[in-house]
Amino acid sequence: MENTTANRYATYPTNRIVPFIGANNFRDMGGYKTSDGRTVKFGLFFRSDELTRLTDEDMNFFQTLNIKYVFDYRDESEALKKPDPILSNMTYERIPTFEQNNQFGTIEEMARSDFFKNLTLNTMSELYSKMPLNNPSYKRLMEIIQDPNNLGLLHHCAAGKDRTGVGAALILSALGVPKETVMEDYLLTNETMKEYNEKVLKQISAHFDDKGLQIMEHLLGAKEEFLEGVFQTITNTYGNIDTYFAHEFGLTKEKRQVLQSFCLE
Repeated sequence: MENTTANRYATYPTNRIVPFIGANNFRDMGGYKTSDGRTVKFGLFFRSDELTRLTDEDMNFFQTLNIKYVFDYRDESEALKKPDPILSNMTYERIPTFEQNNQFGTIEEMARSDFFKNLTLNTMSELYSKMPLNNPSYKRLMEIIQDPNNLGLLHHCAAGKDRTGVGAALILSALGVPKETVMEDYLLTNETMKEYNEKVLKQISAHFDDKGLQIMEHLLGAKEEFLEGVFQTITNTYGNIDTYFAHEFGLTKEKRQVLQSFCLE
């Protein structure tokens, strides 16, 4: 078993994707270049999908990552159905990015629900455009990352794509990573979740018509236009991202410099 563990996790940190058995989208956010030529340190920021299926083997390796803080974007119903493993030497905090109100039940329930019938291909873009403003979840996230004692930080939701994707974009942007690189990190989810998403679509194909499957495929993917909506909202509201950080989070230029001083090398 020890050899299996060593072989499975040997690609980290040379590859930022951490190949857990029970998680599909667990990644280290380190290694990205900033606009001024510095690099985000490995081992400080991790992003993931749900953690409830981590195996004993996964948990043994998890404890070697020096993760001190787990920040969960899910709502209460999600967290109760699929609870995170809680370790005694780790701080756990959960602040929902938005309330889902149990709209996503079983596949059969979803197919019959009025909520799903009212979904359009624009639904996700509209959702993303609302996330960066007046959001208590991201306000708290920006507070947490300013204390180096809270790092390594793992932030996650259910798929590690939407809520976590926006959170990751904000962290990397605050560190000075250019937008094009932030987008690359976001779209990497399409690779890490490809096999899982294909399995889901195959499982649900009997419950949805062609239009429903098209919408589900759209919902499961990380689309450039989704995250672009976040940046567009920031620009439309504040003019530029520096003003956004200063006024939305109190993360002034000086505070960002301090943040960057212990997160970059």
